[in-house]
Amino acid sequence: LNIPPAEDPLLQFITNTIMRHGKRKRASRVVSRMLLWVHSLTRAPPLEIVREAVLLAAPAVRTMSHTHGGKIVSRPVALSEKQRTRYALKWILKASDNRPGQTLEERLAREIIATVQGNSSVLVEKERAHTFAMVNR
Repeated sequence: LNIPPAEDPLLQFITNTIMRHGKRKRASRVVSRMLLWVHSLTRAPPLEIVREAVLLAAPAVRTMSHTHGGKIVSRPVALSEKQRTRYALKWILKASDNRPGQTLEERLAREIIATVQGNSSVLVEKERAHTFAMVNR
């Protein structure tokens, strides 16, 4: 098994996103077990699969609402790389709540695999955000 380095920036970002109430050790344990689940379900290097899932789920734009005259107008705004990653992880975590599985790491691994395979609700959310931004440009 090719074990990814503990200092990987994407894994630290996932750990920080999962972490609640300052319990970093618990969040890092969830991330490492999630990587084991991804590896056991796909028999492939897990870090590359996680990177691809985050890349596929990351939106390019978001819309901001502001008032123009007397009405509210939505305008698309480009996202930075960190913002794109944050949106992707937030959507993947939210969609993993509806996956079968008892533990967070199992549900998260199944959602990441579904995202890579192309049958995840995260991709629908990304497409919805992009079409809304293109309509309001």
